[in-house]
Amino acid sequence: MSRALFAVCSLIVAVAPVSVALAKPGTAYDLTTGAKAGDVIHVEAELEVGGDLFATDAEGKESKLATSVVAKLDYDERLLDWSAYAEKPARSLRHYHNAKATLKTDEIGVDRQLAKQDRLIVVDLAADGTSALNGLDQTLTRDEFDLVNVIGNTVLLERLLPSRSLKESEGWDHDAQTIGGLVGMDNVAVCEVRSVVTGMENRQVQIRLAGVVHGTVDGAASEMDLRGAYLFHLDERRITKFNMAIKEVRKSGQVSPGLDVVAKLSLVMTPLSSVDQADAFEKAQLTAAQAMEPADLRRLRVESADRGYRFMHDKAWFLTAEQREAMSLRLMVAGELLGHCNVSTLPVRPAGKPMTLQQFEENVVKSLGDKLGEVKAATEWANAAGHQCLGVVAVGTVDEVPMQWRYYYIADEGKRPTTVAVTVEQSAEERFADADRAIVDTLVLLDAPASTAAKPGAAKK
Repeated sequence: MSRALFAVCSLIVAVAPVSVALAKPGTAYDLTTGAKAGDVIHVEAELEVGGDLFATDAEGKESKLATSVVAKLDYDERLLDWSAYAEKPARSLRHYHNAKATLKTDEIGVDRQLAKQDRLIVVDLAADGTSALNGLDQTLTRDEFDLVNVIGNTVLLERLLPSRSLKESEGWDHDAQTIGGLVGMDNVAVCEVRSVVTGMENRQVQIRLAGVVHGTVDGAASEMDLRGAYLFHLDERRITKFNMAIKEVRKSGQVSPGLDVVAKLSLVMTPLSSVDQADAFEKAQLTAAQAMEPADLRRLRVESADRGYRFMHDKAWFLTAEQREAMSLRLMVAGELLGHCNVSTLPVRPAGKPMTLQQFEENVVKSLGDKLGEVKAATEWANAAGHQCLGVVAVGTVDEVPMQWRYYYIADEGKRPTTVAVTVEQSAEERFADADRAIVDTLVLLDAPASTAAKPGAAKK
């Protein structure tokens, strides 16, 4: 373990002293959580990340950038559905009083803050360990999602406890599902993480955590070394403080850069009194949070006024490139790249001359050229916003690999049309399913800025 991580761990130990002067020798402490649905806690979270980021350009050349992140989050969280068992689902509602972060590299610095209208967040844990979170009143953007989807998910935290009595120096192994969720891994291959009771003071059992976990984050291979210390309050029956240092080495992936960083996490959890719990959330908010479908919690929002559209997509779609009139996304599911998508803005068409399905199909055939095998389908419909939608599905080969292409054209009178072009290997077609249709069906065309709007008669030549 690096010197940097040793220094971080020294800070952690200072926060959670190991004095056992008030502990009786041989005493066993019941480490069973008292958490239950309806409980409300106040959480103060601080995250610091420092190290190197490895970015790869279009030509495959890798460059190293020093990077740092400092984030502070402050929220109330009510458990709506909860169980101590890792294989059981759970859900909570959070009210963020504050959520902000500063991200820096050698080249840029960015400040992010959660908007006031997005501060009610629903957090969902499925039985298989996958998690999702989103705004109660409005779907989050990717930047907003990344701001609040930090390591140390407090819905998971109490599942670290062994649900039995242990004495000083006794310990237990943690399950891969809980640790993976806590550190943000989407797949865990190796989990060798263990906690040990080190003492008790002021009715708080002191516990150390250490170990390694290997797996993937957004499909990229990751190795993490964990060192932590936390306190379990015997009267509150809850973990009240949790500090952890993570040394992570992550390879560059299809949707994310490589990393060699150390992250420091500090969590302070304060259970609210029964009076404060009743005032923390409105009944209508709790009902709405319970009713949200998991699929809706997995959606994110793209808002691009300059390009003239907004749409929703599953969080498995990742933005990988942007140009003035286009953006590129990749679909990553369970660590596997399943598809590519390009969303492009076109000039406004002449009034009274909409694109026809036949014209669009001809454009697709011409674009694919020798790669085209055949056109499998060509359809026209109106999406939820009432916009004209044209769709063409074609198959063919690229370097002897069977491919499928899905082209969409979305237009309306007086607005800039948008095309959505999706590429999927035919071997991944079943797993890809209809991952593209949410983009098309939710896409809303926005009025063009005055500087880019077509002038009357401009199309006539």
